[in-house]
Amino acid sequence: MRLKLNVCCGGRVLAGWTNIDIVASEGALAPDILCDALKVPLPDACAVEIMCIHGFEHFHRWDCDALLEEWKRMLLPGGLLVLELPNLAKCCENILSGFTGAGKHPDQAGMWGLYGDPRMRDPFMCHRWGWTPDSLRAILAEHGFEKIREEPTQHHPAGRLHRDMRMVARLP
Repeated sequence: MRLKLNVCCGGRVLAGWTNIDIVASEGALAPDILCDALKVPLPDACAVEIMCIHGFEHFHRWDCDALLEEWKRMLLPGGLLVLELPNLAKCCENILSGFTGAGKHPDQAGMWGLYGDPRMRDPFMCHRWGWTPDSLRAILAEHGFEKIREEPTQHHPAGRLHRDMRMVARLP
């Protein structure tokens, strides 16, 4: 198999991808696979790419090692991992400077990047850990990913320039 996995897809169910989430988002297409991202019922080395857009921050730090190992299990050698998530340093800078960004809510550029949007009242949407480019690069390297690089973000328009980060890495 040569799948492209969209893990923690939420309402972003994408054509051409195997979309995975723990629950279906209300009002959106259902994911292809409903499961915990820590235990995906797919075979080893089945994916050429795993993308997780605004999902990694929803895991406790103590689960992130197991999560990366699960993703490594599913990736083929040379497989690509793409992560987009809030940049903890940018969120803190936004809070301290009073920057609210172009979003529809004054907390979107700062507090929501740290904790998630409380209006959702959804425990799955709470952010459980914050990452900087350096800390994310370090954990990816610890788990054997290589060619780790930061790229411009592509998703989440409200946070694209002033709050979020995108990290891309490959398995050897």
